[in-house]
Amino acid sequence: MFHLGAPYWLLLLPCVALVAWLLPRAGLWRPLRLSCLVLLVFYLARPEWNMTPPGMDLIVLMDRSSSASEWIEPRREEIERLLEAKRGMDDRLRIVDFAAAPLEREGGRSFESPRGETRMRLVLEYALGLRDPARATRLLMVTDGVSTESLGEMSTRLAAAKVPLDLRMENRSSAGDAGITRVNAPLRVQAGQGMMVEFEAFSFEDQEIPYEVLRDGVRIGTGAVSVRRGRGHGRVALRAEKGGAHRYDVRLIPLQDSRMANNSGSVWIETVSGPGVLLVSPYPDDPVAAALVRGGVAVQVVNDPSRLHAGDLSGSRLVILNNMPANRLPAAFLGALPFFVKEQGGGLLMSGGAQSFGAGGYFESQVDPLLPVSMELREEHRKLAVAMAIVLDRSGSMAVSAGGGATKMDLANEGAARAIELLGAMDAVAVYAVDSEAHEVVPFSMIGRDKAKMAEDVRSIRSAGGGIYVYTGLKAAWEALKTSTAGQRHVILFADAADAEEPGDYRHLLGEMKAQGTTVSVIGLGSSTDSDANFLADVAALGGGRIFFNADPAQLPGLFAQETVAIARSAFLKEPVATVSAGGWSEISPRRMDWLPQVDGYNLSYLRPGASVALISGDEYKAPLVSFWQRGIGRVAAVCFPMAGEYSTAFRDWPAAPDFVQTLARWLLPLDAPQGTSLKVRTEGNDVRIELLTDDSWTERLAKAPPVLIVSDDLSAEPRTVPWEQIEPRKLEARVPLRPGKPLRGVVRAGDLRWGFGPVAPSVDPEWDSASERVDEVRAVSAASGGRVITDLRQAWVRPATEGYASLGNWLLLLVALAFLVDAGWTRWRGL
Repeated sequence: MFHLGAPYWLLLLPCVALVAWLLPRAGLWRPLRLSCLVLLVFYLARPEWNMTPPGMDLIVLMDRSSSASEWIEPRREEIERLLEAKRGMDDRLRIVDFAAAPLEREGGRSFESPRGETRMRLVLEYALGLRDPARATRLLMVTDGVSTESLGEMSTRLAAAKVPLDLRMENRSSAGDAGITRVNAPLRVQAGQGMMVEFEAFSFEDQEIPYEVLRDGVRIGTGAVSVRRGRGHGRVALRAEKGGAHRYDVRLIPLQDSRMANNSGSVWIETVSGPGVLLVSPYPDDPVAAALVRGGVAVQVVNDPSRLHAGDLSGSRLVILNNMPANRLPAAFLGALPFFVKEQGGGLLMSGGAQSFGAGGYFESQVDPLLPVSMELREEHRKLAVAMAIVLDRSGSMAVSAGGGATKMDLANEGAARAIELLGAMDAVAVYAVDSEAHEVVPFSMIGRDKAKMAEDVRSIRSAGGGIYVYTGLKAAWEALKTSTAGQRHVILFADAADAEEPGDYRHLLGEMKAQGTTVSVIGLGSSTDSDANFLADVAALGGGRIFFNADPAQLPGLFAQETVAIARSAFLKEPVATVSAGGWSEISPRRMDWLPQVDGYNLSYLRPGASVALISGDEYKAPLVSFWQRGIGRVAAVCFPMAGEYSTAFRDWPAAPDFVQTLARWLLPLDAPQGTSLKVRTEGNDVRIELLTDDSWTERLAKAPPVLIVSDDLSAEPRTVPWEQIEPRKLEARVPLRPGKPLRGVVRAGDLRWGFGPVAPSVDPEWDSASERVDEVRAVSAASGGRVITDLRQAWVRPATEGYASLGNWLLLLVALAFLVDAGWTRWRGL
């Protein structure tokens, strides 16, 4: 298509004709001279030729998130069919599904991204990467109009790329809906201090809406909020109790509601109760707690760890795990310990017992790399062979993507293969993949030299649909193990906690297995609240084994390894053994320790390179009994003999036991918070704002050791550093986006000083946040790009007004020069 950039220059053409008529002697009517003048006028008019191929590309961005699914999913196929019907001969239609991540729908691929986020900026960047710069491109986003991440500079990028963004949106103020838009509260209070939790509610009609308030999942109050003209404001007076960070939830309970997911909001509040120790112990009268209290150290004893969470670390400076098995600790609490120690400078102490270290399932857990001892038992130290059967769920749910290109089945396979690799040549194993029947993958046999082949076969298992028949899988495992004469016989059952079928007469079967010395542990993919979780927990209880629930498939290999080591490669030696001083205690205290002469039992482990040891066993193993080292800016110690409960008599009778506990705890405790500074943390929408304020005394100190802000909101990822912005001479500020379902924890470090904070989270799940400013942001990006909000899908195929043109000016100048030279040559030749 031909186009003139400055068509007004064409008005010179009549002037050229007039001059040629008035001055006939100039010979302007001669064809070559007239051509020169006309071409020169056209050159000034900036002629351009459209180089864009015919037709256009329409990239449809289909919102598949949780908040949009209720109205988009029923209409999605119809929308796509109508767009296809309106497509021109030269047009192309591409569809990208998105929620937490984008995926172009091609080659029969199904969309499996997590649905709890609507990452619009990410999908817009993805779409810009898909476009063909040589073709006209338009974007159409079918969405509910709310992004869970800031759109930032996307309007500028779309405009620069000349790609308009059209919107087809739902009105989120659905009839019959009520919900919460904000929850506000102080982020830090003193223990015993009164505080106010406030929240904003909305409703489709004027009404009194009942609500409840929960602290860490336990209801602590009720009330009703009055909503008038669509809006209501609630206030709840509370008193801070025990130390640590606690999550306060406000939940509306309307009589009628069209959408339940936006009925709750939450806030994390840290209760400051002074420096203290969090002692996680199965013993109500733990002598470790008594020794610390006697030494003036504040202690919080937790006998039921099921309610522990990362927030409990905020009020603690030292965590002691006293013979508490790993499977009783919530995965989120275990996963928070590395950041607590390495970045926030907290202390960690693990003490021994039959449910601790490798025997307690800590091998390859998040705690494992922190400890100064390794927990796997060396082959030459093993006393008993193991016969193990692994039953794997290969139902349809296992085919779902777990991220990183792997499915849930792939990660379960990796876990089973890891279990085989941890067994020895004299051990025996069988592996079954179960759906509606048990498929033998590895026949029951001694491992011998076939370990690599067995692991390879296991890694090739694929999901085949259907559900998992638990009874069938357990029965196949028992048939394989019942003839074994191994000293230990064990079954690991892996199943989806929301899709475990066919209980059968499992109680009778498990009773028979247990009576003949065979134990059963269960790894449940999901949470303890899933539909089949109670059934799986009962299987583990009747089987005399452990139960693990974990919703993160990436943790599966580690869980299999933990359970395998706990059964086959851990050792708690139950015979008294003499102790030998190793001299390392001087690194902790200048005072000489008069060690206890023997211990009643201990966890056999091995000192890691770089760790220090103060006491070793007097037997042939020379194993570390008291060891310690630095991890990041925190400190970790391992006491491999029991300090409470069974096999702890020798320790409790030791006169120096209280002094040992107090001295070790004080060495593990981090430095006090620095004076003359203030760290302020507050949430603003879906961001957290961190301010570090200092007085004049800190100017020189911070110049030598600039403060570094380190944050973490993902247990499986490395912490990241966030840059500061200098607001004033003594004020630094940073903003960090908050991710849905990912409470943020952080620390500011300057040399050996540190200021910790968190967890911090959005008060309302951004996926269900109905704040109008968030919809306005999406509309603004669309308008700035040249897009529109459309209702008629035919408008989506309107070719963008700005297209790719190439200038013809150089060609015209060439023709002018050619015509001029020919005319000059012709005139000279005629003159001769």
